[in-house]
Amino acid sequence: MNLIDYYYRGFKSYRNETLNSKACAKDRRTLRKLGLEFDKFTVKKYLCTINEDWIVEIEKGLEFVEKAVAEERQFIRVNGEVVPIEKAKKVSKYSVEHLAKHSEMITHIPEHEGDPIIPDSIYMVEKLSDYAVYENRFLYMLLCYLRDFIALRLEKIQKLRLTYICDFSFKKKSEGKLRSFDFETNFHEERFDNPYPIFDEISSSLLKRIEDCQQIIVVLLNTNLMIEVAKSPMVKPPIVKTNVLKMNNNFKNALALYNYVVEYDGDGFTSEEVLKDFVPLSDLMADELVELEILTQFLTYKFGNEITDVLETAFQEEEERRRRVESERFLEQIKRLKKRVAESGMGLEEYMLALEKRNKMLEQDSQDLLIARNEILNLNKKIDDLNAEIIELNRKIEDLNNIIEEKIKEIAYLNQKYIDDMNALKKAHAEEIAELNYNHKLELDELNEKHDLEITELKENHEIELNDLRDDYENRINELNEKHRLEIIDLRESIHKEFENRLNEYSNEVSRLNDVIKEKTSEKESLISDYDNRINSYEDEIKEMTIKKEELIDTYEKELKLLENKYLDQIASSEKEFSEKLKEMRMAKQATDDTSALINAENRALRVKLGMDKVSLDFTSKERFNELEDEFMVFNKFFKDQWQMTKKEIRKELLWTKKEKKEKKDKEA
Repeated sequence: MNLIDYYYRGFKSYRNETLNSKACAKDRRTLRKLGLEFDKFTVKKYLCTINEDWIVEIEKGLEFVEKAVAEERQFIRVNGEVVPIEKAKKVSKYSVEHLAKHSEMITHIPEHEGDPIIPDSIYMVEKLSDYAVYENRFLYMLLCYLRDFIALRLEKIQKLRLTYICDFSFKKKSEGKLRSFDFETNFHEERFDNPYPIFDEISSSLLKRIEDCQQIIVVLLNTNLMIEVAKSPMVKPPIVKTNVLKMNNNFKNALALYNYVVEYDGDGFTSEEVLKDFVPLSDLMADELVELEILTQFLTYKFGNEITDVLETAFQEEEERRRRVESERFLEQIKRLKKRVAESGMGLEEYMLALEKRNKMLEQDSQDLLIARNEILNLNKKIDDLNAEIIELNRKIEDLNNIIEEKIKEIAYLNQKYIDDMNALKKAHAEEIAELNYNHKLELDELNEKHDLEITELKENHEIELNDLRDDYENRINELNEKHRLEIIDLRESIHKEFENRLNEYSNEVSRLNDVIKEKTSEKESLISDYDNRINSYEDEIKEMTIKKEELIDTYEKELKLLENKYLDQIASSEKEFSEKLKEMRMAKQATDDTSALINAENRALRVKLGMDKVSLDFTSKERFNELEDEFMVFNKFFKDQWQMTKKEIRKELLWTKKEKKEKKDKEA
C-alpha cells in the first residue's frame, strides 16, 4: 500500500466521524459559502500523441538485426611463431611451407641415409576465432544508437505524460461577535511522477511497443557476441558498405534501419496541454476542501490552549463507551443466537453445521448472481463499445462531409479561375489586335508620307519613272497587307489553339472533379446506409440485450426470494427442533445431575452414620462446601418429594383402614 492510500484511508476515517454530525455539517455549510470569488483550482496535464511510423520501422528492422546477430560472423586469425623442435605439437602445411623457405633451420644432416631430416626449430601456427569483424562492430554501433535513440524519446514522452501541475488557492474570512477568523492558503505543486496520467489507449499501446523494442535491444546488447565485440573499437560514420552489408539480406535491412534512424530528426511525438479548471467547485469537492480549514482551526486551538491531555482523556472515555456499547451489542447477539439455538432444539454443532450449509448455499447463490452481474457488466461494456463505434462512424461521416465541401469549394474556385483566365485571354487578344492595327496604321501613315515626298521629288526630277514607282509601291503595299494578314491568321490560330487546349484541360479537370464528387457522394450514401443498418442492428441488439438483462434480473430476484423463503422456513423449523431437543437434553442432564448428587449425599450420610467418615476440613473450601451444599439441596428436595409420596401412602392406608372397619361394622350389623 503506497503513501496516497494511507492518506486516503486516514481521510476517509476522519470523514466518517464528521460526515454525519449535524454540528460539523452546519459548520461546513457556513464555510462553503464564504469567499467563493477567491477560489482557484486548476490542474495542468499533457496528452502525448506518439507517431507510429518510427516505431514500425524499428520493429521491422529489429527482426533482421536479431537474425544478423544470430549469424555470429567471424574470421580465423592466424598467429605463428618459430619454436624449438622439442616444443612442436602438431605440424601443419604452414609449418612445411615456412620450413621450405627457411632451410637455415636445418643444421644437422642425418647420420644414416634414409633417416628423416629433423630441423632444429619449426614454425607453429595458432588459429583463433575473431568476432570483431566490421559487420559485427556495425551491429554493436547500431544497437547502441537505437538504445540512445529510444531512451531519449521515451524519457521526453514519459516526462510529459507524468507531469502534474496544480494551482490552488483558498480564502475564507468571517467576523462575528464571539468568533472571527481569516484563513488563506496558496498551494502550487509540480510533480513528474504522476501515476495517474491522462488515459489514452492508443498511446499506452504504443508505449508498450516502444518498451518492448527497448527490451529487445538490451537483450541483444547482452548476448555473448555483443559483449565480445564491445571490447573492440566502435565503428564511426561514414559506414563502409561491404559486400556483406550490401548482399546479405539481414545486414542490408539493418543498414537501412541505421540510415532511417540517422536521418530521422523529429521528436517522434506531439504533446497537447490539457488544462482543467474545477471552479466553481462541486458540492462534494467544496465540502471536503473546507475540512482543511476546520482541521487547521482545531490543531491551532488545541496547541494554543494546551488541552491535548484533556482531549486525550475525553477520547479514551468515548472509546471506552463505544467498546461497552459494542460489547453489549455483541452479548445481545450471542443471547439471540443462544435463543435461536434453544428454540431450534438442535445442538450447537448441528446448528453451526446447518448455518455453514446455509452460508455455502447462499455463497453459491451469490456466485451465480455475481456471474449474472458480470454478464450484465460485459453486456453494458459491449453497449458502450458499440456507442463509441457509432460516435466514431459519425465522426468519419462528418469528416467525409467536410472533404466533400472542400472539393465543392475547390471546383467553384477552379470554375472562377477558368472564367478569369478566359477573360484575361480575351482581353489580351483584343489588346494585341488593337496594337497590331495601330502599328499597321502608323506604318501606313509613314509610307504615305514617304510616298508623298518621293512623288514630289520624282515629279521634279524623275517624272518619267512615276508609273514604275506606283507599280512598285502597289506591290509593296500588297505584300505588306498579305504578310500582315498571314500574321494575324497565324496569331488567331495559335491563340485559338491555346484557348482550346486550356479549355480542354479545364473541362477534363472539371469532369474529373465531378466524377470524384459522384464517387464520394455514392461512397457517402453507401456509408450512411451501411452505418444506418449497423446502427439499427445495434439498437435491436441493445433492445434484445436489455430485455434479456431485465428477464435475467427478474428471474434471479424471484429465485433468490424463493431460496430465501425456503431457507428461512428451514431455519425456523431447524431452530424449533433444536430448541425442543435442547430442552429435553437439559431436563435429562438436570435429572442425571440430581441423581448423581443424591447418590453422593446418601453415600456420605451412610458413611457418616457408620462412622467411616468424620467431620473433615476437606469441605471447608468454597468449592467443596458449594458442592456439599448442592448435594444437601438435592437431598432436601428428594426428602421433600419422598415425604409427599409417603404422606400420600399414609393417607391411602389410613383411608383404606377406615373403609375396611366401616364395611366390617356394616357386615356385623
